[in-house]
Order: sequence, then structure tokens, then C-alpha cells
Amino acid sequence: MTLPAAFPASLKNKLIVSVQAFPGDPLDHTETLRRIALSVLSAGAGGLRANGPEHIAAFRTATSLPIIGILKHFRQGQPLITPDFASARSVALAGADVIGVDCSSNRPTTLGPWPEMVHRIASELHTPVLADIATLPEALAAEQAGAAAVATTMYGYTPETAGRRSVDWELVAQLVKSLRIPVIVEGHLRSPEDVRKALDLGAFAVVVGAAITQPGWITTRFLEAIKN
Repeated sequence: MTLPAAFPASLKNKLIVSVQAFPGDPLDHTETLRRIALSVLSAGAGGLRANGPEHIAAFRTATSLPIIGILKHFRQGQPLITPDFASARSVALAGADVIGVDCSSNRPTTLGPWPEMVHRIASELHTPVLADIATLPEALAAEQAGAAAVATTMYGYTPETAGRRSVDWELVAQLVKSLRIPVIVEGHLRSPEDVRKALDLGAFAVVVGAAITQPGWITTRFLEAIKN
């Protein structure tokens, strides 16, 4: 098996900011997202996570720091993260340094086995794969398949974990203890204290999205506090 490309060492102990917008959101505009990316980079973010070749290419012109690229497709309202090789190739050509791939049980079987895609990305695109997972067995399988790192992105969005909306700190500790590849904590990080806790548990890096880049979601949290 072709060895995977190394995950960027410069991201160790860094904050990676996911600069994305939901389809139809007022922020779902390339130049708007590029400006948000510039803002978080100027504040010290160590890298970005971005969706779609157009946005990735726009961010690439703004920074040489690592970009984790994905391409979301939607099936029956459910997002599929870089579901096929064509998607991965478009992300790589746009300038992504790392390709995020759904390696969880959420991936439809009709798309074919994801380990084959991970291997093909490594051998043909020579780009490290960040495996988005939700459980320890998924993470172990991703490491075995040649992923360069794993992220807890899918926790809360798979049949086994559906509806959970807080970080599973026990899972994070298990991943760090069990894997030889970097563990990225992504999803449900709401505060600086959460970020500090993830790193203290041994996470290689953290990805924060909505809590930084989605004012609609942030506003909702404040409104909920008023109602309660």
C-alpha cells in the first residue's frame, strides 16, 4: 500500500478555523467567506477548513497556511463529505493541502468502500486524507486504510451518535491513546475552554467553525439565553 502523505506538522497545537456557510445563508458568498478567512488568519489561526473548489481557490490566494478542503454533496438533505474521487480531485486541484473524507457509518454503501478512495487519494493525488469519523472503530479503520489523521467531525451525525451535541471527551482520550496518527477534535467546540481541554487531552489540533464564523448560530445562542 502507498504510504499516506504526512499531515502538516505546522498545524500541531493550532486552531484551525472552518470558514463555511450553509447553502442559502447570506454568508454563502465566496468573497464574503474569503474576507472572513482573512480576518481569522490575521488573528492567528493556524489553518483553514473550506468547502468547495471555488472557496478553496479563493482562500489559497490569501494564504500559504494549510487548508483542509472538502466538497459537500447533499442527498435527501444529508451532507456527504467528499463522497467520491472526482470530488477529492477537484478539491486537490483547487489548492487544498489536506482532503477531508467521510469515513464514518454515515457514508452510503452505494458510494463504494471508502478505504479504496483513501488509498487512491494517497497514490494518485499524493495528498493527505483527514478521515472524518464518529467512533473509535471508525478511527482505527481509517488509520489502517492509510488516512494521515482523523477528526471527530461526524460525532453526532451518524446513526450511532445521532443528536449528540457536545464533545465526547472520553472518545477524544480513547482516540489519542489508541492511534498513532494525529487526532483532530472538530465539532461541538463552543468555548476557548473546550479548545484548551482538547489540547490538554493530547489532540494534535482543533477545528472550530460555527462558534467563530457563523453569526446566525451565535445569535441564536444568545437568544436562547434570553428565553431561558
